[in-house]
Amino acid sequence: MKIIFCFFVFFCFLVNGQKYSDYRVRYDNFEENDERALEFVNAYIKEAKVFKNYKELTQAYRDAVSFSRNKKIEYADSAVWAASQASDHDLIGNSYLTKGSVYYFTYRKYQKALDEYLRAWQYLSKSKDPYLYHKNMYHIGVVKSYLGYYEEAFTLFSKCRSYYRDTNVPPDFPNLQYNMKKGYLNSLHQMAICMFYMKKIKEVSQLINEGLQASAGDKNFYIERSYFYKLSGILAYLRENDKEALYDFNIALAGIEKKSDFTNTSLIYYLKGKILLRSRKENEGINYLEKVDSIFLKRNFAHPSVREVFELLITYYKDKNDNKKELYYTKQLLQFDQVMHNDFKYLSGKIIKEYDTNDLLTSKKRLESSAFYGYIVAGISFGALLLISVRYFKVKRRVKKYQIAGDQTLGEEKHKDTVSTKLSKLPENLADEILDKLKIMEQNKFYLEKGLTQNELAKRLKTNTAYLSAVINEYKGANYNTYLNNLRIEYVKEMLRTNAQWRKYSVDTIADECGFANRPKFSKFFIELTALTPSEFIQKINDEFGDS
Repeated sequence: MKIIFCFFVFFCFLVNGQKYSDYRVRYDNFEENDERALEFVNAYIKEAKVFKNYKELTQAYRDAVSFSRNKKIEYADSAVWAASQASDHDLIGNSYLTKGSVYYFTYRKYQKALDEYLRAWQYLSKSKDPYLYHKNMYHIGVVKSYLGYYEEAFTLFSKCRSYYRDTNVPPDFPNLQYNMKKGYLNSLHQMAICMFYMKKIKEVSQLINEGLQASAGDKNFYIERSYFYKLSGILAYLRENDKEALYDFNIALAGIEKKSDFTNTSLIYYLKGKILLRSRKENEGINYLEKVDSIFLKRNFAHPSVREVFELLITYYKDKNDNKKELYYTKQLLQFDQVMHNDFKYLSGKIIKEYDTNDLLTSKKRLESSAFYGYIVAGISFGALLLISVRYFKVKRRVKKYQIAGDQTLGEEKHKDTVSTKLSKLPENLADEILDKLKIMEQNKFYLEKGLTQNELAKRLKTNTAYLSAVINEYKGANYNTYLNNLRIEYVKEMLRTNAQWRKYSVDTIADECGFANRPKFSKFFIELTALTPSEFIQKINDEFGDS
């Protein structure tokens, strides 16, 4: 009897081994997010549960992630659980990658995505499976690219492209063949994005052509092909070939919207809106820009490059004297900047602490420096915010009028008359506007930028050097260079007090981090303001904190 039972169990395992592959065949032709496939996936899950085949159960849950629309995270969590039951490091790492991909590509929750990628890296960094190793590397590269480390990300994507393209897969492994080609096309796409930001347009064009040729005539990769049409549209847009750009964008949208990729959808809407505006089709252009805002409103995220959308909408409604919409889009712009700031700060700190490989060591100093966080955000946030945000603060001033405080330190009777005479030369309320813009600039740590002249700052503030100089002299109590250097030294003092890593930097590094052209100028100004050399100041703080 025992022999018969054992034979029966063995027979069931053989039969179900076949059934598992049968289940996958039944839904292989369904597209991503097509929930009709779940009928077969759920049967697969049930069968794997009955036989406690956790390896197959992990795969079944990961497949469910692909086809589910609203329960992707739940299925991803189940995949992690099943993989842990199998006690297989590769399975666990791959499941964490799946969960991270959901956060990244479906919800654009970059912080949560990076957490999952780093958990995956704990299991896959020494994996003997090169496919999983490169898959994890690809996802880390995506985060690096988002943070602006395009050269480093490009290196990671290049390694992935070479692996996915050049690895020979036997024809009797169709699923692996599909995954390898998809990895190759995705790596190629990401490489092209990095090239755009690195302003290597010729190389971008070559990568786009490679992607279009590799995906041509294969219906399994028409969505990947859509992304190369997106890139082709961007290239045409930059060359002001608007007709070609719109054509490519329309083709791209068919696949990108089907994938529910709201981030790249918002990017295309933004560029289509810009094309229509410069073609003097104002109403159509504004409509596309407002679509971008709708995406941001719903998702609380959009592509970092679309920031100008809010600036354009604010200017448009300002010109229309529509204060209500102008204020609304100003608030949206401030919210957008806050989202970007939070993501950059979190991701930068996290990636250096938990993914400190040889590929990334060159960026370690920058990532540990909170100055770099501010600098990244400032780079994204400059532009027309300085002109436009003032309207938001003006609304506030309608409730509580801004009062100009006299400079009490001068103690001279003629001071008020001097200030009044000088400011009477400025247009009404212009001093208030410049002060508001400077306040925003200070919050974004503009002074950390090297070689920023007064003329350049005036251009960014949409004013002239005479007005800017007058305001800085009267309200900041110093000329432009002294004002700038005062901010830099105060920043350095604060960083040295609050960041132990800064106290380990050389004086040359500190000078470079805060925007001074060289060490001697930095040291000279530091001594003037603190009566201590930088080294003495650091030693004093180390003594206070007991640092060695």
